[in-house]
Amino acid sequence: MKTLKEIIFCIALLAMGTLQAQISPGSLSTAHADLEGVSNCTKCHELGNQVPDYKCLDCHKEIAALNEQNRGYHVSKEVKSKRCTDCHNEHHGRKFQLIRFDTVRFDHKLTGYTLEGKHERIDCRDCHKPDYIDDPDIRERSKSYLGLDAECLTCHEDYHQGELSEDCSSCHSNFEDFRPADGFDHNDADFKLRGAHKKLDCEKCHKKSTRNGNEYQEFTGIKFERCIDCHEDEHNGRFGKDCSKCHTESSFLELKSMNRFNHDKTRFPLRGQHVGVDCKACHKGKFTAAIRHNECKDCHDDYHEGEFNEEASSPDCKDCHTLDKPFGFTSFGIEEHNEGHFKLEGAHLATPCFACHLKDDRWTFRDIGEECKACHEDVHEGKISEKYYPEGNCASCHNPGRWNDVKFDHDKTGWPLKGEHDGLSCRKCHFESSADGETEIQKFSLLSKECSQCHNNKHGNQFEEGGKTDCLKCHSESGDWKADLFDHSATRFPLEGKHAEVACDACHKAKKDENGVEIIEYKIKRFECIDCHR
Repeated sequence: MKTLKEIIFCIALLAMGTLQAQISPGSLSTAHADLEGVSNCTKCHELGNQVPDYKCLDCHKEIAALNEQNRGYHVSKEVKSKRCTDCHNEHHGRKFQLIRFDTVRFDHKLTGYTLEGKHERIDCRDCHKPDYIDDPDIRERSKSYLGLDAECLTCHEDYHQGELSEDCSSCHSNFEDFRPADGFDHNDADFKLRGAHKKLDCEKCHKKSTRNGNEYQEFTGIKFERCIDCHEDEHNGRFGKDCSKCHTESSFLELKSMNRFNHDKTRFPLRGQHVGVDCKACHKGKFTAAIRHNECKDCHDDYHEGEFNEEASSPDCKDCHTLDKPFGFTSFGIEEHNEGHFKLEGAHLATPCFACHLKDDRWTFRDIGEECKACHEDVHEGKISEKYYPEGNCASCHNPGRWNDVKFDHDKTGWPLKGEHDGLSCRKCHFESSADGETEIQKFSLLSKECSQCHNNKHGNQFEEGGKTDCLKCHSESGDWKADLFDHSATRFPLEGKHAEVACDACHKAKKDENGVEIIEYKIKRFECIDCHR
């Protein structure tokens, strides 16, 4: 029942509309079209007060309810101080949009729900659509942004189909990727993950299937009281059902104690190196399966690749190796070696096996050669004449007892070693360093017999005859290289009287020759008395 004032106000508006239609405020938008007509004016307008907020909220109860709960965009700092008509103005025609805001720049935090992860990148209408709105009145307004709440299941299907909590964020706290459930701690469950269980993929225990037409993963109702609830009993019940008596959760193949199983009761007692071998190294299948073990090669590869199979009775590994030491050790010693084609003598007795038998990172024992150069580099190859070095046989000069102890008859060369030369090392005359000091140069076949080949000529060219100086005319190969063979009486100035007592350097002074090299002058050109005595 309208009041008298309202009736008078409507009559006035009607009269005004009839007489002066051109001053009408205009048509209402489609959303408010049912309020068209002067008889409905007071549903929104209040006499003398335009459109008060409470009139709007009388119809828009969903916003009124949110305001009372201090929730939603309309209680934010951006909107709270404004009137409804500041943003939603009417009488602009049927097609006028009452709800207008920039969805791109809109700050969703003002609604009380912050967008994180993938929520930041999706389109507004992916969430704000009628399918997710429970309230039928709001659902009818398909363009409304209201009617949603912050619960995950408002928009997302319940993957767990009601078996777990509806609070998805208690396990899935990452808004970027729903999997894995990084907020879930398995230690809070009845079955704590320990040892190897920590490394398992979830699907190993939590199987996937289809349920109610949707993908489903089992998380509840899984049996776990006994190991065999999940694991196959490899022993077929022979050792009971309590696997933990022998096995640990770190690895099923890791026994709690090797003492729990006495391998001596089998046909293959464990000895030596076999004691520390992991069970699965031999028991590759079921532990109860028969394993060949009569010979080493039943389990071990033939490292020697058939090297010894040529013998009438092919040896087994145990003929040279023992279980007490690793395979790298051998019981094959010097006595056994000397029964073969190559007897160990001299320095070879102290030579480690790998020096001859470990080549190219692999041990070999057959056909490795018996000549020196099969193992040793022939440093004299092409340097010594075949006459003195037949077939490159090192034993022509060297002996296996001591390699530096060289026995060679130098008389065969036509230059016998005498005096001081007889005790010199071969290297003194036959080896010299290169100019850069990086390599050694050998001189055998091309070595000259001239003294100047090895010795410096301190006399320059004073005693040259035919371009050569014969040191042995004055010096012998023994002693301290004094001129024992020189006879001053055979010179043009025989030493007589007091001259025989004078020291050599009193007359033979140092000087520089034509090359600027300092020498002692022995061939004096003038030797009258006045030349020396003043």
